[in-house]
Amino acid sequence: MFEDASGRINISSYAQNVFRTKEIVELTKKYHRQIVFYGRDKYDQTNSIIRLEKTTREPVITVPSKYLGKKENVGIPAKDSNYVILLSGAPNTIYSDICDILDGGDELLKIREGDTFIVASPVLPGTEKIANKAQNDLFRTPADVHILKNKELPSMHASIEDIKVFIQLFNPKYYVPIKGEYRRFVANAHIANEMGIDNDNIVILDNGEKCTFENGQLDENREVIEIEDVMIDGIGVGDVGEKVIDDRIQLSNDGIVVVGVTIDSRTKEIIAQTDCQTRGFVYLKDSGYVIKEIINICEGVVSKLKDDPQMDVQDIRNEMKELSMRYIMKETGKKPVFIGVVVEI
Repeated sequence: MFEDASGRINISSYAQNVFRTKEIVELTKKYHRQIVFYGRDKYDQTNSIIRLEKTTREPVITVPSKYLGKKENVGIPAKDSNYVILLSGAPNTIYSDICDILDGGDELLKIREGDTFIVASPVLPGTEKIANKAQNDLFRTPADVHILKNKELPSMHASIEDIKVFIQLFNPKYYVPIKGEYRRFVANAHIANEMGIDNDNIVILDNGEKCTFENGQLDENREVIEIEDVMIDGIGVGDVGEKVIDDRIQLSNDGIVVVGVTIDSRTKEIIAQTDCQTRGFVYLKDSGYVIKEIINICEGVVSKLKDDPQMDVQDIRNEMKELSMRYIMKETGKKPVFIGVVVEI
């Protein structure tokens, strides 16, 4: 890909993958190009690696100054046509960065004719939707696009042999696998067991479980901290309950139906035309009969108050909802949010 590229090369890669960064740097040197570390996040770990070189005895990655491009030259065809732009970032943000660039959110990295774009950031679980959008949109640009498949890219995670070497080097008394799914903890524990660590000294923790060591010994009692999802809604944190989210999903799928019935507070008779308002439910011109029947159902329920004035209005509202929803589901297959209102005058 480097051999075939005639203009600027853009590469997306995860910031924490030192080996891939090193490989890209070596290719930059080999093809006499200049590299720009274009981490859009100020905490980008690729830039941290470069900064750490100044304090370590042996640099992790060596980049002679003649192979370093200037970020201020990016976007100027006369100056950056020989650049390798390493777009680095975290797994959960890098495809969002690509989408933002393609949507015009970064004037410097505007894709142009002659560019080569190499996607060297494998799609991780949970990022499939945004990754698919980014990759599709890349092919709409005039760039020569290369998507490296997951099987072509080595994993950033330790292999079985890596773990064995680690255990051999440290020879730990206790072994606690962390970060990942529970099944991977169990697989990790099997490796430790094969390396001679006793089962009693291998600790597998679930979310919220806490293990304690005192004087170098594992406490057998485990404290459990209750772990729950925290809903973040705009500026509010944790103030949106599950019911609110369910209502929003219902509203987005099937809309809302509001029925208002006005009655005389003394006689309990209906004294005004019943109003039925809908949003996002059905197209009224084609489904007027549905609205009329909902009104009939609600008026029939409210008329029970005339015969039994002591009935609780809340029970009337609940019955309005139950019978109306039963009819709506049968007639339309939808489950809108239903609000029944009884106004006493």
